[in-house]
Amino acid sequence: MINHSASGTASVSSTATSEKSHHKKRVSTKQQDPNDIDHAPLYRVGQYYDSARYGRIKLRGIATRQNLTFNRQKLTTTINWAKICSNTPKTAEQRSNSASDYNLAQVSNPYTYLKVSYTVSNHFANPVTFGGLKQVELAHSNILDGTDELVIDDGQSENLAAHSRHTFTIHVLVDKFTGTAQPQSVRLTFAGSKSAATLNSVSSGFSVSLPFTYDQHAHV
Repeated sequence: MINHSASGTASVSSTATSEKSHHKKRVSTKQQDPNDIDHAPLYRVGQYYDSARYGRIKLRGIATRQNLTFNRQKLTTTINWAKICSNTPKTAEQRSNSASDYNLAQVSNPYTYLKVSYTVSNHFANPVTFGGLKQVELAHSNILDGTDELVIDDGQSENLAAHSRHTFTIHVLVDKFTGTAQPQSVRLTFAGSKSAATLNSVSSGFSVSLPFTYDQHAHV
């Protein structure tokens, strides 16, 4: 009995040691991949993280022009950055979540999307109804209206309080729109804005072209 007990203890100890070694090996392997950062935001091409809601999100490309400011009367719009990302849903729930964001029955797997962050500052003494994103032009002169369901957070008709600032993040489903995952440039057109009280025009719109790079060393 004593020998049996000792043998059993040794066996358990050996198994535990083996499991710990295997765990350390897996952790070490994960740590060796500098592109797996476990969380948002992604700031360098090639980085990725696993989203519980959507799946594996990876940064594919970055606009080479960032922090572009456009002053129109007393309304200032700054294009902070633009990215091309891909998402690979791993579960039925993640596929459903991804599709529902664009009001679709399903999305391709993986799928690619454009993500643009811009900040609007209202320097007027009164509220302004922001014109928002009017059009998105991608590859082959394909144009998508800002109100299309494939565009999320276009900012149109957003009420901006006097002396306020608001940041929007546009999402555009690129795969569904152009059939290509790597547009070389994107052109954004923003509409003019109006007084929230009188509906009179208070600022003009503008357009901006954003070239993209897919170089692995590029970063925001």
